[in-house]
Amino acid sequence: QHAEAATQAVESSGPPQLTILFTTDAYNQNQVLEAVRKLVGDSRLVGFCGGGIITQDGVFPQGVGVCTMAGKELAAVTALQRGLSKNPREAGEKAGEALLASGLKKGTVIVLPDGFQSNLSEMLRGLYHTMGPAFTYVGGGAGDNLKFFKTYQFTEQGIDSDALAVALLDGVPVISGLGHGWQPMGEPLVITKTKHKTVEEIDGVPPFQAYLKRLGHIEEGQFAQVGMKHPLGFPDISGNYLIRDPLTVNGNQSIHFVTEIPRNAVGNIMDCSMEELIGTAAAIAKKVVSGMHHPVHFVLLFDCISRFLLMGARFNDEIRAIREVIGPDTPLLGALTFGEVGSYLDIPLLHNKTTVIAMGGDRIL
Repeated sequence: QHAEAATQAVESSGPPQLTILFTTDAYNQNQVLEAVRKLVGDSRLVGFCGGGIITQDGVFPQGVGVCTMAGKELAAVTALQRGLSKNPREAGEKAGEALLASGLKKGTVIVLPDGFQSNLSEMLRGLYHTMGPAFTYVGGGAGDNLKFFKTYQFTEQGIDSDALAVALLDGVPVISGLGHGWQPMGEPLVITKTKHKTVEEIDGVPPFQAYLKRLGHIEEGQFAQVGMKHPLGFPDISGNYLIRDPLTVNGNQSIHFVTEIPRNAVGNIMDCSMEELIGTAAAIAKKVVSGMHHPVHFVLLFDCISRFLLMGARFNDEIRAIREVIGPDTPLLGALTFGEVGSYLDIPLLHNKTTVIAMGGDRIL
């Protein structure tokens, strides 16, 4: 299957400068990487194991996706920074230094960290501090099919876990956009005590009590489903809400989140409808494609696995809505991610429950 995907990609593009490889956890990752490397030759390669593969035909919980990019004008470099959890900021800085050592001064940075690790926002700060605003940053966290056990990041140099795989692609203009479709509800709240990924107090009381106050009665055993529809959201200066996804209620009524939330952050419990989620994805695609001279050469999609779990069969409606905007012949490859990387303005942030769309073409309008 992986050999077939790589063969089709290379036949379509020609010998590539950059290969993007998405896998799922059902495979021997080393075997997949070696098979694809043989077929793409001396191409630079970046990839990860995700929660599913997204194609124009929908989502595949098990599969291999390959995107190859070729052209004389293209230049690409990759880096694999190991030991992400030991010092996330330093890992981001070193990855950025490795990319800049190529001499490339602009382009698109594809950021694929191990999504199970902590402080990925710090990793992004380190990467951006090193590389700066001349680049477009897109990507998402590696994961698995919700075993939360182990995941993999790779480049042509090798494969590892607890790592950050990055690529810098220059020579093709890329536009990115992101959004989620959640809206604030009720009165604002204040995060008053945290420890790592656990929120210990909201408004001075256990977080589960704060949820009960705003949503009414919730059985603790039902919280995973309730929290999936009602994450927390924190507004930026432009009114865009950064989503933070709750996972579980602990015995002391604290709540464990997918991503850290800083103390004293002010936000809201959020709400959504399926139509809003699907409509937001289509609106992002419209906004991005409107800035790109046609034809669009490729679309990369990083979509949160939590959206997929909440939406169920309706998630394919989201993919269809994006396809209707970009057209049936535009190559599309995506993955279900554990945290998404993208920018509302210039600075890349780590998002939850968000759709990130990147499009490449001949030129930006």
